[in-house]
Amino acid sequence: MKDGASFESYVHFVYQSILNLRGERIQVSKNTKFRISERESYEIDIYYEFLHAGVRHRVAIECKDWNKPVDQGQVLLFHQKIKNIGDELVGVFISRKGYQSGAIEVGDRHGILMLKEQDLPTLGQLLGQRILAAFIPEENCMGEPFWYIAVLDKREQAPDGDFYAFPESFPVKLPLFISKKHAEDYLEFLPNKNELKVYGMPQYKLRGFLASALLRNMPIGLVIDPPEADGKLLLHATDAESINRDFLMEPIIRPAASKGLHRWLAMLRRNRR
Repeated sequence: MKDGASFESYVHFVYQSILNLRGERIQVSKNTKFRISERESYEIDIYYEFLHAGVRHRVAIECKDWNKPVDQGQVLLFHQKIKNIGDELVGVFISRKGYQSGAIEVGDRHGILMLKEQDLPTLGQLLGQRILAAFIPEENCMGEPFWYIAVLDKREQAPDGDFYAFPESFPVKLPLFISKKHAEDYLEFLPNKNELKVYGMPQYKLRGFLASALLRNMPIGLVIDPPEADGKLLLHATDAESINRDFLMEPIIRPAASKGLHRWLAMLRRNRR
């Protein structure tokens, strides 16, 4: 990074990526100006805000791309700046070259999160986090609107990103359930049920699933009814393109190539074992 502007741009990219891993749509802005009065205004390097449980959270980030450690005076100036803007503003200070003696203590005393460049995730880590968020099942996710059966790693008993799929002879590749209970009822009929688990597919995971399914023109079976007494499913045959159009709130454009995505997924699955 050659100058302060490029460092700010990287920090902006990092926070924009982390805060929106699950499609939260939190807007992270650069060089945001706050006008306090006719003669008083302040500029914040990186700024974002979001609502959680009805409470607005506001965060200001100061970036220093200096060739020397930051001193206490700069930390105090930043503290005064955010105090003048508003008491509820949370401060984060990021320095490429670290801090002089006492600077971190000053920041801690005023509730400022003091970070160094090495505290930020790398581009590879960010991409890995995005892929994991999109493809790896997570507990407590609600189906929006689908539920699915995931394969568990035999040693870790944790999902590895693979879906339960029908045999190759089936006209559809895998089932997507409208009801969690129907999925759990069907799971009880499977001989390897201890190696499987039902998970919800929120919109951001549906988007990740479709990014791969569209590449393969994957045939999918929608399950609307409970399994029959013998465990058979009444499948409504459809495809990834139809689900993309009819169920994804913001349909995605069909990707052009799949090699890079599949390589990343394979690598992440190996690393989790």
